[in-house]
Amino acid sequence: MMILALAAFFAGCGNRSDDDGIIVIGDRFFIHQVQDIFMNTQQYLGRTIRYEGIFRILNWPPEYIYYHFVIRYAASCCTREPIGFFIRLPDYLYPIPPDNAWVEITGVLEIYDYTVPMINAISLIEMEERGFTFVW
Repeated sequence: MMILALAAFFAGCGNRSDDDGIIVIGDRFFIHQVQDIFMNTQQYLGRTIRYEGIFRILNWPPEYIYYHFVIRYAASCCTREPIGFFIRLPDYLYPIPPDNAWVEITGVLEIYDYTVPMINAISLIEMEERGFTFVW
């Protein structure tokens, strides 16, 4: 009985897909799901991924290139580690939400600069209600 209960519990831990085959990263086990994608990138390349998080805009001097991320923070006693993906925004998604807005990102997983998993955005929607900023 205990084995069945554990199997049922862990069955919900992985990335789930909606009816369109989109990988949906939910609030539950967010860190685990993102880490799985980073560790097994080749299995996810070309797949569509959807999740919610904080839209962050960072600029990088001296060129002042703007980089966009959708992240959450790892809940721990001593740090506020960002967890999420670097995203590429096509021109048709502009104007973009303000920095620190809560958004839903949908896009295709690709590789940036030969090594970094990146989401090439298909849609970026600013949400009215914020989800969990800190995740496990």
